[in-house]
Amino acid sequence: MNKNYLTYPFRYMKITQNYNGRTSHLSHTTGAPKDYPIDEAGKDSSRDFIYCPCDRMTVKKVYGVGSSGTNTLWLQSTDKVYFADGTADFFTMLITHPNDDDMRKIRKGQTFTRGQAICREGTDGFATGNHLHISAGKGRYKGSGWTKNSKNKWVLTCTEKAEKPENLFFLDTDFTTVLSSGGLDFRTLPEEKYTPGTYRVTKAALLHVRTGPGIMYSKKKYYLLTSSARKQIKELIGRSADGYVKGVVFTVTQVSDNWGKTPSGWVCLDYCEKTGVTE
Repeated sequence: MNKNYLTYPFRYMKITQNYNGRTSHLSHTTGAPKDYPIDEAGKDSSRDFIYCPCDRMTVKKVYGVGSSGTNTLWLQSTDKVYFADGTADFFTMLITHPNDDDMRKIRKGQTFTRGQAICREGTDGFATGNHLHISAGKGRYKGSGWTKNSKNKWVLTCTEKAEKPENLFFLDTDFTTVLSSGGLDFRTLPEEKYTPGTYRVTKAALLHVRTGPGIMYSKKKYYLLTSSARKQIKELIGRSADGYVKGVVFTVTQVSDNWGKTPSGWVCLDYCEKTGVTE
């Protein structure tokens, strides 16, 4: 995955109560301030894991282990993420009801990377069945992480605002199987136009190699290219050139939108085609 997209954090989506649910959530969305919680029950009645939904998240607070209160966990992304509504910002998530056996393994400052298991569904706080109550929002962790609203419900606090989950999470169908969306409409993770691999310059006589992924970055001179690239250029046109000429083959190890990172620097992949040949 090239961009730091925020993806739904369960292998199976089975939302048993959305943020308008009259069982316990409606006061969250009609009070002030508000958040938009969902109850996620996973595949069945067992204890499914919730997974890190972006490139990296840090635990900001662990609350309630033992008898001090309902177990709750707060995490925040270490970098900005891309949300399903088209915006980008830091991301904060509140998770309630994991059991003590999982919570005792988690510490403030602990980090998780994309796809890494965080904790399992639980019943702590007198929940009637294994599930996780999840609230999420844009921005960084703020204050104590929550506050009581005008309807006497504890709601998530973050530097921007709590948001509806379908505005935040993309659905990665290669990771998540939908059993029930709880009446919410999630956008599918967009297909990425370019991926790491081997490419050949096919649509430009000279393709500039830059120090970063964009035209605002400086162009590299011939002598700053790798020896392999310089050799190809000389073989193709019989002289030096300040960039990849048509026919040069190179390896892309990282993609940012339509830019690829090569051993010599960044190039625009719109002028290239993927190939099985190696540099």
